[in-house]
Amino acid sequence: MNNLKLVKTFFILLVLTVLSSCGSSDSSNGNASSSNTGRVSLLLTDGPTDDFDQINITLESISFLSDDDEAPEVVLFEETRVINLLALQNYSDWLSTTTVPVGTYSKIRLNVSQVELVKLDDEGNVLESNIAKLPANGKIDLNPKGTFDVVSDSNLMIELDMDANKSIKVVVTGNGKYIFRPVIFVNILGKEELKLVLLDGKILAKSENEFQLCNTEVVQVDDSCMVVVISDDTVVQDASIDVVDSTTLEDNALVTVLGKAGSEKINALHIVIAADAEVQNQALFTGIATSDVGIDNSFGIETDDDNDVVPPGSALSVSIAAGARIFDKFGAVITNDKIVNGSDVDVFGLAVPDLVTIDAVKAAFVIADNEVDSEKRSGVIAAIDGVEAELTITVVDGAFSGDVCVNISEADMFLLGIVDGSVSSQEITINDLQLGFSVDIYSDDDQGCLSADVVLVSEN
Repeated sequence: MNNLKLVKTFFILLVLTVLSSCGSSDSSNGNASSSNTGRVSLLLTDGPTDDFDQINITLESISFLSDDDEAPEVVLFEETRVINLLALQNYSDWLSTTTVPVGTYSKIRLNVSQVELVKLDDEGNVLESNIAKLPANGKIDLNPKGTFDVVSDSNLMIELDMDANKSIKVVVTGNGKYIFRPVIFVNILGKEELKLVLLDGKILAKSENEFQLCNTEVVQVDDSCMVVVISDDTVVQDASIDVVDSTTLEDNALVTVLGKAGSEKINALHIVIAADAEVQNQALFTGIATSDVGIDNSFGIETDDDNDVVPPGSALSVSIAAGARIFDKFGAVITNDKIVNGSDVDVFGLAVPDLVTIDAVKAAFVIADNEVDSEKRSGVIAAIDGVEAELTITVVDGAFSGDVCVNISEADMFLLGIVDGSVSSQEITINDLQLGFSVDIYSDDDQGCLSADVVLVSEN
């Protein structure tokens, strides 16, 4: 929605406006399907980091590759776009939907031309900006476990979870250089595996229980549109953030949707109708809660730099409107007491009195997160126990040196390196590990045999 002034808006437009020409055009209604193509939707999300205020990645293209060396690279997106990864901490953004040839693919290739690491002062001014080194000229190959299939006339949904905190490596050379080593989780979503998404667009083909959500420039349903399902769990709110009946939704209305996305559709949790006016006062506000929720159903926030609505450090009062709900980053409804002083929050709602002179927000919904970042330990593999799924890591990491036991039974493991001129991020198992490999271990534990969440592996 071009008038909504949302940080997330350009992610939706990122590929839809570029790729609309890539879909099939054999049908006069613009919604043709072909036995030789299937639809692919990409979601993008990110984990938090305390080291930087912005991580601006300049993305040039995304494509699919197969194991067949003779098969052409299938381009999903090709346009220079700058994305602040840290704006995507509590939900997934819709990156693109397009049609591609059916087939079996094994790699997702990203071409990145620059990664800028930014620190800001309390007023939002740049204190420090560093350009991270890009190995292999920014060509990044993501290798999920096994292959993935694009099936005729179906939709494949893939979430790219780019972990900014683990992707930036500090090189201790005296001048504090940074290297971008991409840590990106590739999740192939099934019909029942739902991800929290936040997106906006225009309603088309509205029926009693669903509609097509399309780019605002689309005049009829095409392959870039996605089905949004209305259920008993869906709250519909008008431009004043008051709850209304779903029959209020009409074709060509501009809406913001918070929902859970599976491989075929979006199950709407909240649908907020935009005002029928050129100036919009609805917006997404991100920041840190500065108080618990009071008896008047309100709390304070201090905004961060992940929104372009108000300056970072702005103090706002948030009132939770009747019918509004609070969600965790997985889309589960949580109670008001989960918002406490220091909680990371995303608030979508109405600026009061307006966006120019704002001092309060009437919230349509809130996403809250109290998750603590994992601790990192670095070292080399000294022993591998395949039966117990445990490693002994010789750690030389700041204040601690010695051997550490690490259980990797539930860990996501990635082998990072340069393969055929591209940065490779490959998901691996314990069978791919060797003694002497360098590893970074991320764990919430701090004693005993550490239970690892993520293991990053490099060959020496």
